[in-house]
Amino acid sequence: MTTPRTPGPVRGPRRRLAALPAALVSVLAVLALTVACARIPTNGPVRDGDTELENISEIGYIASGPAAGASPDQVVQGFLSVAQLGPTSSSSFAVAQEYVTDAAWEGWDRYARVLVLEEDPELDLTDVPADATETTVDATVRVVATLDDRGMYTEEARTNEFTVSFGLSRSAGGEWRISQLEDGLMLPAAFFGQAFHPTTLYFPTPDLAWWVPDLRWFPRQTWRTDATSEILAGPPEWLQDSTTTVIPEGTSLAIDAVTVTDDGTIDVSLTSTISQASADQRALATAQLQASLAEGEGRTVVLSVQNAPLTSAEVPSISAPRTSGEALAVSDGELVRVVGRELREPDEPVSLAGLDPTALAAGPGDEPVVVRDGTRRIVRVSGDGAPDVLLSGAKLVAPSVDRFGAVWSAQGSELLVAMPSGAVRTLDVDWLSSRTVRSVHVSPEGARVAIVSSGPSGRLVHVAGVVRDAENVPTGLSAPVQVGASVRQVTQAAWQDEAVLALIGQEADGDAAVFLSGVGGLAGQGGLSRAQPGVPEPRSVTASVGTGAMLAIDSGGTLYSRQSSALWSMVSDGVDLVAYPG
Repeated sequence: MTTPRTPGPVRGPRRRLAALPAALVSVLAVLALTVACARIPTNGPVRDGDTELENISEIGYIASGPAAGASPDQVVQGFLSVAQLGPTSSSSFAVAQEYVTDAAWEGWDRYARVLVLEEDPELDLTDVPADATETTVDATVRVVATLDDRGMYTEEARTNEFTVSFGLSRSAGGEWRISQLEDGLMLPAAFFGQAFHPTTLYFPTPDLAWWVPDLRWFPRQTWRTDATSEILAGPPEWLQDSTTTVIPEGTSLAIDAVTVTDDGTIDVSLTSTISQASADQRALATAQLQASLAEGEGRTVVLSVQNAPLTSAEVPSISAPRTSGEALAVSDGELVRVVGRELREPDEPVSLAGLDPTALAAGPGDEPVVVRDGTRRIVRVSGDGAPDVLLSGAKLVAPSVDRFGAVWSAQGSELLVAMPSGAVRTLDVDWLSSRTVRSVHVSPEGARVAIVSSGPSGRLVHVAGVVRDAENVPTGLSAPVQVGASVRQVTQAAWQDEAVLALIGQEADGDAAVFLSGVGGLAGQGGLSRAQPGVPEPRSVTASVGTGAMLAIDSGGTLYSRQSSALWSMVSDGVDLVAYPG
């Protein structure tokens, strides 16, 4: 809840103070302890060391309560520094409570929202009269992203600055405590990734062949419990018609905890409602929780009801989103294959004679291979016949091919889908009605589509769920989520990982660059989008989901392959187009 602000006394002169970054102080404390316990010898003979070092995955933080006689600004400063540690440790929230009155603490919803800040809050300090019993301390914050109470992350288009107020009261013993505070937490972006755990929830496609990822952020100390609760609640609204669930409605955790035993077993104790599911459905639910909770650490999930393990069928094998096939390119008017850091002739030559290739796409395993001919036709090409016209129109968007072999494009605000049967579907999407589509790319599992569009509010990147009928024909899109809001003037979006887009956009100085943006936030750097320097003036980008491979072409026609976040190696000159399947 949000408590109404009570006016304090008339204020005196003000001064600004940045809240102390508790994370830095705590890390220094831990480092000091480490140095005290492990010293480098300064004398004696040279010896070989064979000691195995423990891989420490978590950092411990030391929280301290308010000092006696602390001023109002010191109380707020201390509370902010300690509260941001709460997602990592329940003891930190216990210490944070010492800064707050009992009534205010009871009414505070700590995870109603999380503000991800550009930097620590700046406190607006006021000289408080010696006889004052109430006052207010304002914190100026610059917000770069927000997190809602279900762990859904939203990046802001630009840094938003506003004021958060804290009301304080002086107790009978003369100590100041926070008596009014707004719901939620505030964390600097640099610390956000340490406090919240990026967690990919997986939901099956309707044909039970692929997982559809949904990235969330949960408090580190309870992330498995929170993730399980969200899986039991079902997919988010934007994925409800693109995925399915086999967990009976009303199923919940029997105890508010998911435990990991010493042998690595993840014990998920559920209410008896889960017994309504068949053995096959329980097996699928187990696989879903396994994919979401195990994190590739060899752990297994066991479902139980009242401490009794549930029997189920053999756990099914479902694929995570992954690109199938190598990249194709058009160089010197010929279709070639990109293998490692060289161009090779394809196994079966494909003729582009008589065409003006301006965009390239392929389906899984190169079936089909399509090019945009100029801007008015999208054709299927092969080595044994004339091009087959799939779509015609004015200013068609570069094509994308989904796993069912359907070819996607757009004209104006309309999405066009050419089915393998030859039929063409036009998808009228209400949220695109006043916009012009600039880029379309379907995800490998076919349940999501990334769309770049322009309109009155500028260039925007959205990801929406693909709604299909029983024959897997696209019939519509869900309401979308926005991605990469901070990236300017985006011209293209391509899937780089299962929940990450590679974007061509502009940096602050106006130069074009490749960016990575997370669908639900990008792991690392506070979840924010980040540039991938190394390609001068990139004009197109493509990537292989599941392998990390990414290729880009610069304005001069040079093809680059990404080796790391800041290193791209040159593959070849004279390349016009490049595309991984998808």
